[in-house]
Amino acid sequence: MKRFNISKLLLASAFLTAPAAAQDFDSLPSVKDIVSQAKAAEVSAPLPALPPDTRAAKEWTIMVFMNGKNNLSDYVIKDMNEMEKYGPSENINLVTQAARLKYTPSAYPSGGGGYYDPIGGPTVPHPGWPDPVWPGFQPMMLQNPTRGASAGGLNSDWPGLRTMILPATSDASTDWTGVRRYLVTADGDKAALSSTLLADMGVVDMGDYKQLVEFGKWAKKNYPARKYMLIVWNHGDGWKTKSFGRPSTFKGISYDDETGNGITTVQLGAAVREMGGVDIYASDACLMQMAEVAYELKDGAKITVGSEETEPGDGWAYDYFLSRVHANKANLTPEVMAAAAVQGYKAFYKEKGISATQSALKTSSMAGFRSVMDQWAALAMKEDKAMIKEALNASTSFSGVDSRDLIHFMELVHAKAASGALKAKTVTAMNYIYDHVILDNGVTGDNFAKAYGIGVYLPAYSYETPYGNLAWSKEGQWDEFMQWVTAK
Repeated sequence: MKRFNISKLLLASAFLTAPAAAQDFDSLPSVKDIVSQAKAAEVSAPLPALPPDTRAAKEWTIMVFMNGKNNLSDYVIKDMNEMEKYGPSENINLVTQAARLKYTPSAYPSGGGGYYDPIGGPTVPHPGWPDPVWPGFQPMMLQNPTRGASAGGLNSDWPGLRTMILPATSDASTDWTGVRRYLVTADGDKAALSSTLLADMGVVDMGDYKQLVEFGKWAKKNYPARKYMLIVWNHGDGWKTKSFGRPSTFKGISYDDETGNGITTVQLGAAVREMGGVDIYASDACLMQMAEVAYELKDGAKITVGSEETEPGDGWAYDYFLSRVHANKANLTPEVMAAAAVQGYKAFYKEKGISATQSALKTSSMAGFRSVMDQWAALAMKEDKAMIKEALNASTSFSGVDSRDLIHFMELVHAKAASGALKAKTVTAMNYIYDHVILDNGVTGDNFAKAYGIGVYLPAYSYETPYGNLAWSKEGQWDEFMQWVTAK
């Protein structure tokens, strides 16, 4: 069976270990050779032409939709400061729509999972979820300067316990709430925000996909470029949801705790298409690198970047990403830009010794991928179900959403399948994924040694009927396969 070819999947050690703190961008090695073997993304149709604009178009506009209207509020400031450390290069626009709230309790349910809470409690599914042992203790990602004296100081709710709260600040540039738009500029490494404030928008529903569409259209009109990258920044749950204390509705990303809204996977695909498409769609959010999400985006984005697993609390290290952008500014193809995001993320968490996943997929190849997987699923349903379920349960899993690594699952099926036809189709399908879908994969930690870059819905117990609303299900056979696997 074909295995990972390291050179094909862009994992060059020099690019991984380049220090993001280096001020001499020329010292960071070019990734031109790293991506030379990556095939150009297959584009089914050109993106719509932009309307005429008096501004001169740059090479790239990077748009970051930062929904901090939840317990991630202070991470907005942290990540914008990371962006400002290097800023965009002279041929790149970097704009944000950034939202913040004052204190808000976590809307996530309690329960077990896979995130280690160093305060002393058990593992919890996500650093933004409450600790089931410490129900009154605020989630680690809840940053509220009024609820503790300083980082590492005593917590006002739990005397004797150290707080994880960021230091309070009186700087007006960082002490604000609401929704704002910024043109990001470089300032070295200052704590204050130095970027240009373009608009103070007041109250905006960041959980409404139409707001994401409007942001994308605004950015394209006012900061035109030859290529576009959209990053959606928030909590994410793959194709699934979190509940706001009401009957569960299926969402995927960008939860607004003020309005109780979130953007579903179907709406996310629609939003990217309605804004005219992008070259790269990226999620700075948990669990979004699933086949189902990538398939929904296939007609609006050429490449997706995201994590199969929950992201650690710091999310993207934007300085690590942008340092690599600067180092390769003469060769910023979509493939190189995506590799900069993946490898910057990997380098940051490798230095910290934290397990993490990040990958880039060629979404323009997803239609062919679905066809191959339909053929594979049809053969798999003729196999011994017990063997399929054994492979499912042994495959690399990700926290909280019944998502597992597709390639590892298929490797395990190949090893135990009795059918020669299924074994052959598994090789064909995996070769298609390696050659046409996975552009880059970066993982850290032994937990994810078998995380190869694309997750998929593989529930161990029961099938959830809202899964049928996805384009992946309507146009393909994976939902039938999952119903067969989970049938009693």
